[in-house]
Amino acid sequence: MSSAPTTRDPRGHAAPAPPAGRRERNKARTRERLLEALRSQLTEDGLELMTVEAVAEAAGVSRRTFFNYFPSLEAAVAEGMSVPIAGMTQAFVARPPDEAPLVAMERALEAAPVPRELLHWIAAVRCSGLERHAVAVNIWAYHQEWLERLLRERLKHADELAVTSLAGAVMAIFEAAERRWLQTTGETVDDEAAAEFNRLLRRGLQLAARGWTTEVPGTTTG
Repeated sequence: MSSAPTTRDPRGHAAPAPPAGRRERNKARTRERLLEALRSQLTEDGLELMTVEAVAEAAGVSRRTFFNYFPSLEAAVAEGMSVPIAGMTQAFVARPPDEAPLVAMERALEAAPVPRELLHWIAAVRCSGLERHAVAVNIWAYHQEWLERLLRERLKHADELAVTSLAGAVMAIFEAAERRWLQTTGETVDDEAAAEFNRLLRRGLQLAARGWTTEVPGTTTG
């Protein structure tokens, strides 16, 4: 089995490798720099003009380093968009196991709303205007796979069709809320816009939980 590469001091003498904890912190910082550069490139150039080379250069790393962290631009964008919803994910996992999934999601969203950071990503990607763009489609696929894994953990005895169809329905609700939100707020991402996005998403989940047959109390159809 090969050993880890040996680092050397300026005189060429072997130097001890950084402690594992420091290596992990350095890797985490590099990942954060890449994600920040990625979001900046999205905001400035848009999804269609963004390249791995530009993101890596902005982050101060090589193209090869980028691929050490992410297999593709789509995977990097998907991760950047998933990081801000960690709190909502934890809230969903903590819901009572016998609670209906859509109800659990709606209540998790109430406890841990979608943060402004994610909305900045959404506004930058503008998925609603790029449905036919291959990169946007692939980003959406990453999110659906993530949701399917989350649902499999919660619905341990559900068959695969139940998991995949539920994930597809939730993604469609999210996309519908996103479309409506982008139509009404444009690129504005402030506290009021964040509250409106969460209202739309919760309303969509409530409508789905009721089979879309009745209006959700306290909401309007505007």
